Amino acid sequence: MQISQKCSVAIHCLIFLREYGDVGNVTSGLLARSTGCNPVIIRSIVSSLRKAGIVTVKPGVGNIRLAKAPEEITLLDLCDALEPSCFRRLMGVHPLPSPLCPVGRNILQVLEQPYQKIQADLRASLGSISLEEILAIYHRTSAGEPPPEGGL
Repeated sequence: MQISQKCSVAIHCLIFLREYGDVGNVTSGLLARSTGCNPVIIRSIVSSLRKAGIVTVKPGVGNIRLAKAPEEITLLDLCDALEPSCFRRLMGVHPLPSPLCPVGRNILQVLEQPYQKIQADLRASLGSISLEEILAIYHRTSAGEPPPEGGL
């Protein structure tokens, strides 16, 4: 599975909203300049985040804001909002194993349980990392501090 760059761009936008959202009117154009992405891509991402209840947008003016506290937003929330089918595509299975072969006849059933476990583990891992933790990393990085030993 590859989590698309949409998630990274969304995290960039959410950090920007948290850090500068109270300073002025945050629009898709402003976020596009910050991220280096086309405003159309930003509007698509913001639309998905709005539908998921992660951000709010005032019609006409833009004014994008966080709708939830950073500790309530997880990487799993972002993946679910931006890439709803990513977990179905997590582990590909070849579509036409031979029914005449003992392995081919059983491979789909054999792989089902291990692949479901992998998907559940990944969902749990993504759900354990919040925007609040990512913001803490951002603040440490901005302050020139080294990353903590052992990860998050």
